[in-house]
Amino acid sequence: MTTQKQIKTLFDQLLDRNDDLIVKKHYVFKVPYLMLRPVRHVSRSISIDRTSRADDPNFFWHVGHCFGPFGSVAGLAAEWFPLPRDKPSRWSETGFIETAVEEIETNILPMLRRVQTIEDMFRIEGVPRSHEYDGWLNHHEPYQIQILAALGRFEEATAIYERIKDWHLRMTSWPRADYEKASELGALIADGDRAGVASLLHGWEGDFVARNGLEDIYERTPFPLELQP
Repeated sequence: MTTQKQIKTLFDQLLDRNDDLIVKKHYVFKVPYLMLRPVRHVSRSISIDRTSRADDPNFFWHVGHCFGPFGSVAGLAAEWFPLPRDKPSRWSETGFIETAVEEIETNILPMLRRVQTIEDMFRIEGVPRSHEYDGWLNHHEPYQIQILAALGRFEEATAIYERIKDWHLRMTSWPRADYEKASELGALIADGDRAGVASLLHGWEGDFVARNGLEDIYERTPFPLELQP
């Protein structure tokens, strides 16, 4: 299995070369993530999967919004990215670390750095993103309501809320909690309570930051809805 020491060796090289990176760990699985800072509404990270294939790691990038009630640094989906076919791709191969660093610095980090705003999550460019990522972003109603609320697009968010507001009452397991929280937010949106919406989103974002240990790289900033006249 890929070891913590191997991951640390690779991450340390990237940390030495890129001053906007920091290592954090998933709050449940304790998996190390290489995160970009600062965190402002959106998290951006890279992880290495410790699979049973000891010599053959899997690399992933992650992007997600920080103001959902249950989010983690794993983002919307684990987006796998390969190393070049004609270069070393296993820990035991000479030049593997250099290959991985070059791929991450050439293709992955520039893409992640372009994700500066909530809207940028919809404009991932430079590397393939999966249908799973787009599905969570564009079709999961709780995420849609959270994102539309943060952007101040209350009319669109209200339409989704009116359609799904009672769904959680018929659920007995996941995703009941997601839809129950979406209805809590949706009710504030439908009432036009902009201050209440902003307060709830900031509260969820604060919980996200504390849960994932991001206090040292988090910058609290207004949501777009708070900057609208």
